[in-house]
Order: sequence, then structure tokens, then C-alpha cells
Amino acid sequence: AFDKEPRVQSGKMSEVEETLERVKVQSGVEGYLIADHEGNVLRRFPSMSASLAAAYAAAMKHLSDKSRNVVRDLSPKNELKYMRIRAKKSEVLVAFDKEFLVIIIQKWQPAA
Repeated sequence: AFDKEPRVQSGKMSEVEETLERVKVQSGVEGYLIADHEGNVLRRFPSMSASLAAAYAAAMKHLSDKSRNVVRDLSPKNELKYMRIRAKKSEVLVAFDKEFLVIIIQKWQPAA
């Protein structure tokens, strides 16, 4: 159940597909999505609703834009590439480049 095909080279797309397959089977992964630079959902975890994916994409797009600006303001030669946000029961991993925003939602448990 994918929303639309991203415009990427076929070699890069097969690499993305392989990575998504590996992520899908990891224990603790509750969802993932790939959004374009405007926050439009391109791919999502099969059991993730379109509305939830869109909500994550919009929120993480906004947060990542702000975070990148903060990093750039504090250190102009630096660039934010990755964020990890931990909540009480889950964590959100966000990686971005010029074209895509990759978001992974996973369960979080403190170390025993």
C-alpha cells in the first residue's frame, strides 16, 4: 500500500527497497515512512494508516527543518543529517538528505 512512486534512479530505488525490507523485519519496528522534501508520503509501513503516516511526515518535516536551521545557525560549516527522538514508550529515528526524509518508529525499552 504505497502512495506514489518517488522519482529516483532505479539503482537507488532498489537500494531503498532492500533497506525497507530489512527494517520491516527488525523486532520493535512499529512503522516507517519515506517522504519527499515537501513532506508528501512516498512509502509507508504496510500496516501504517495513510493518515498516521501523513501526520508523522508533516510533524517530522517541520521539526527537521527547524533543527537543521538551528544547527546551521550554531555552526555554519555543519549540517544535521540524523535525529533520534525518544519518548516514554517509543523512539522516532529521522534521517534526511536533499530529496527524502526517512522516518522509523520503534518501541523503546530501557536497558535491563
